[in-house]
Amino acid sequence: MANLTELRPAHRRPSAARTPICRLTTGEALIVWAIRHWVQSVKARLDPRDLLRCGFATIEAEDVTDSVDRLLMITLHEATTVRDVGCVRCPTLGEGERDILQAVALSQRGRRDEALSVAQTWLPLSAALRAYDDIAAIGQALSGADMIVPMREDLQPEAWWIEGLATHHEGSALLH
Repeated sequence: MANLTELRPAHRRPSAARTPICRLTTGEALIVWAIRHWVQSVKARLDPRDLLRCGFATIEAEDVTDSVDRLLMITLHEATTVRDVGCVRCPTLGEGERDILQAVALSQRGRRDEALSVAQTWLPLSAALRAYDDIAAIGQALSGADMIVPMREDLQPEAWWIEGLATHHEGSALLH
């Protein structure tokens, strides 16, 4: 089980560049759902894999559960920067979620070096190299269900903003 001292509540206002969850594709939303429920389960000292397996069963991709778990465990233990992940009720995308979506989108397009560069924004090179296989597996699982994560401008750090969606709910976590 993860070192729970590394999961801390977010006590800062969210960035003005937060993408609304309602703007995500189904594949993107599934990844964000998995990340948020993984964090919630780990904070509650529960094994997240059974819940994630049920979620990925909806696209017949239960096998990707272990890749998601490994990617997030690597992030939890080796991140070099704090990762902002919303709680299950947060209406906007956290920077940590955004970066994982970017890496998955790049891997789906065979752009390994660029995906590794994105992963290195939160992981040291050795951890990013280990995490890449899991990032690619997530991308392949979504591709197998005809879900391509789009390359979009709003997943960049200087994204557009919709007024009124900056609500922060207690329970959001910063992963470091």
